Amino acid sequence: MRKVTYPFVPKSNKFLLPGQFWAIPLESGRYACGRVMQVSREDTRGFLAGLMDWIGDGPPTIDNIEGYKIIDQGDAHIKTIQETGMDGTILGFRSLELDNIEPGYFKSAEFFDEHCILMKGYEELRPIIKGEWERFPTFSTWGYLFIKELADHL
Repeated sequence: MRKVTYPFVPKSNKFLLPGQFWAIPLESGRYACGRVMQVSREDTRGFLAGLMDWIGDGPPTIDNIEGYKIIDQGDAHIKTIQETGMDGTILGFRSLELDNIEPGYFKSAEFFDEHCILMKGYEELRPIIKGEWERFPTFSTWGYLFIKELADHL
């Protein structure tokens, strides 16, 4: 594992690690929590972002996000953290495994055809079977502020 000092403002995904988290200040004055789920190997500014089902009166900490789950995930740009995070910073790290959190399953396309792939996060697993196609959300790319929009409606 890379040596990282918290908090820090990420400029690329070089120092991102699955499990890192950031505070998302909400319109209500409370906070939501974003998590790094996976880091893109193809795009130096890309990562799989997750929104937790956690809301707090103060920023998230290693301890107060314990036991909470991910409610949505999407492909995001590093600017997502810079634009939605408190001071644009990653606050800390809590291993995803501690809370049985892992990247979600997705289908690669909105419409079924023979080229549609079943994915786990960024990993392409296999062609998706028509009978299972409807069970999975479509892998999507989020705009910089999308996670905050989702969080403001928790």
